[in-house]
Amino acid sequence: MLDYKYYEGFEGEGRVRVWYDDNGNENGFVIWEGLFNTILEACYYSEYVQNGLLECFANQDGFFDDKWEMNFPDIVLEELKGFDTKLLNTKDEDIIEKSKIIVNELISFITSADVINKKIFIEYN
Repeated sequence: MLDYKYYEGFEGEGRVRVWYDDNGNENGFVIWEGLFNTILEACYYSEYVQNGLLECFANQDGFFDDKWEMNFPDIVLEELKGFDTKLLNTKDEDIIEKSKIIVNELISFITSADVINKKIFIEYN
């Protein structure tokens, strides 16, 4: 089942799905694209690693174009673990706090899905 709690209040705006398929059921999150972009901003560094989220974010491809399979979850996990609020342009405490929570949930979700050998996908809508 997809959890929409990080999209509530932003219906009609862009969203990002992060999920894996479990016998026809999508398990994961739907996140308002503003929060997801904030998270990626706070993980961004000048030398991103090939095949990670930050490469897609910098080049505006991958999950921006279509459903993107996370072939290297270890790279994505390292990128998310680099989350640093000092890199953010926003001073909105609510956005910063939600971003911290989402990063931790994404790390847990990706780690768990990887352990049970699930293919993880990301897609902008």
